[in-house]
Amino acid sequence: MIPALDAYFAENNLEWLSALVNILLVFLLAGILTRLSSRLARRMAKGRLSRYGQDDTAARRLETGLSIFEGLAKYVFYFIAAAIAVGELGLTSTMTSMLAAAGIGSLALGIGAQSLIRDIAAGFFILFEGILAVGDYVLVAGVEGIVEDVNLRTVTVRGFRGEKNVIPNGAISTITNYSRDDYLAVIELAVAQEADADRALDILYEEALAVYETMKDEGVQKPERVGITQVAESGVTLRVTMKASAMQQWAISREIIRRARLRYREAGIRTPHSTVLLREEGK
Repeated sequence: MIPALDAYFAENNLEWLSALVNILLVFLLAGILTRLSSRLARRMAKGRLSRYGQDDTAARRLETGLSIFEGLAKYVFYFIAAAIAVGELGLTSTMTSMLAAAGIGSLALGIGAQSLIRDIAAGFFILFEGILAVGDYVLVAGVEGIVEDVNLRTVTVRGFRGEKNVIPNGAISTITNYSRDDYLAVIELAVAQEADADRALDILYEEALAVYETMKDEGVQKPERVGITQVAESGVTLRVTMKASAMQQWAISREIIRRARLRYREAGIRTPHSTVLLREEGK
């Protein structure tokens, strides 16, 4: 690779050292090219991100595309480096003969390469079909959490307890993406039968409306007053609904319940029990 070094090593019968130096330089160059291509891609992506503005979905898809590109660049550069390394060691014909004689080549393609190709093919489908993106809240292969990384071979999902789950793309059969649809938060509170149900419903709706006013810039929609949904010996069930983006519905529902219960205590309205139901509603 470097003529002066090659000549020196040849004169001193150190061809093996020359090959080793060349291999190290090749892999070093592969690492540099991988990092440079990643930085260049991210620099080019900054301009597109600024054009997206507040479009969070588009930004997440771009981040996913960058992850896929970085993974592809890494595999390409290091595969080329490995091929050059085999040539430097003079093992190309030897390895080909050994693999062909032992049948290992076909075995590797049938087992290792087949799995790799399946993972990569699934990775391309995930990218181009927009099934999920970095930052999405998903359920993948029985794992629920936030997508941290998507590359050609794997999807990384961070669970809500902090655990990091790396899932091969080829092992993914179904994906539930909670970030692509609005959620309908169904807030229900039960009051005693002797309570003023109309007044209780007014309070529940007023508190839902107050939460909406504080969060309407975050994609939350105006609440709807449903009314009485059940009458039982334990009490009368009242319902209010509100559409919200994924990951918001729990905090919104808890806050409405908290506010309404405080108002009920102040008004002397008894609540035998309360429940919060969360339902997904497609866009």
